[in-house]
Amino acid sequence: MKFAKKPITIYSEIYIMNRLTPQDIEKCISTLISRNKLWAGKNVQIYFIANITAGCFTNKKKTKYYKILFNKTEADSLKSPACTSSVITKIFNTEYTGHAKDLADAVVTELIATFRPETECVLVTAGGDGTSLEVQTALYLAAQREPRKKEMIMNHITLLRLPLGTGNDGTDGHSIEETFEILRNAVTFTNAKALKIYTEGKHSEDDIKRLGKDPAKYNTIKTPSPWYCFNIVSMGLDAYVVYMTNTVKRKFPGNFYHLCVPLSGLVYNKDFPMGTATVEFFDENDSKVDELTEPITLIAVGASGNRVYGGGHKVLPNENNVCIAPKITLARLIRDNHQFVDGSFVGTDLASLHSAEKIRINYDKAILVQADGEVVMLCKEDFPLVVEKTAPCIRIISSRTQA
Repeated sequence: MKFAKKPITIYSEIYIMNRLTPQDIEKCISTLISRNKLWAGKNVQIYFIANITAGCFTNKKKTKYYKILFNKTEADSLKSPACTSSVITKIFNTEYTGHAKDLADAVVTELIATFRPETECVLVTAGGDGTSLEVQTALYLAAQREPRKKEMIMNHITLLRLPLGTGNDGTDGHSIEETFEILRNAVTFTNAKALKIYTEGKHSEDDIKRLGKDPAKYNTIKTPSPWYCFNIVSMGLDAYVVYMTNTVKRKFPGNFYHLCVPLSGLVYNKDFPMGTATVEFFDENDSKVDELTEPITLIAVGASGNRVYGGGHKVLPNENNVCIAPKITLARLIRDNHQFVDGSFVGTDLASLHSAEKIRINYDKAILVQADGEVVMLCKEDFPLVVEKTAPCIRIISSRTQA
């Protein structure tokens, strides 16, 4: 028995030695930041909010690869001199749902209390898309509540979203290698817009009873609108795919969730029969510029154009920020789904692309809506649904010079 236990102990120690830790991330990212001229001469405080249950920390194959990559990148970066005056780091590990939001709020409060003109802050999320969404929501709402927090968030706190989750669609780079390049080459700060989503109607308990569906089965969004989104909000089949993916990932670890797209196509119309949408488009002056009415398979709206979701699907492949797919047969969906992956649907009848600062959607049936991977079921009584761009707020880095 003693002989049998020893290899297990040795194996565990070896596994721990080869596992990515928040400290590995902290050392690498702080080294890269200290060598970027955006922070030259500044005293930089870097706060890391890490979800240590994310796959980058727990998946044996992923965590070993990431550990090697982070450590190598740190070693390579140390070959060049730092240009910051000082760098101070703090690491926080999330312990419950909503903890990342609480931690981001605490960071903003602390920075206001200790702020000096020569101080800059970088807030780094290390986890999945959910961690990033919590932090961004906290920053955005804090900026709306208090002018002092707004000034701090827009001008002194830079958000860095590491792509260490499954989708990595709303992160700074779609791979960690790309993030490293952005950190090496960033030349400016920019303030990003978000999306505000709210319902103008409201369902009753009687509406739910008549519908015969339990919203709790689908909803990961637990609060009433407004909701906020920082990449893409969508309704229809793709929101159903998100629901199915989240369900499968909870029950079956691994890559089984890749089957969700074809499986969702088979059962979606049975679970949520297709209805007709009327979509109104508004410009930056809140003037109505267009309207369309048709049965829809999906509607997707981005905080800007040139955005992806679902792990890299190019649903917004150019400067337009609205995609509307009309009724699509199951056979064609299976045959042409790749066109939503690579963006080649542009110019076909699979979907139309539009630009708008705000859209208002009326819909005549129940349907699922997803915002950055979180799902809510809407009844027809909840409509109209409004999706509108916010003013620029959260500060991020960019390798492109501003015009």
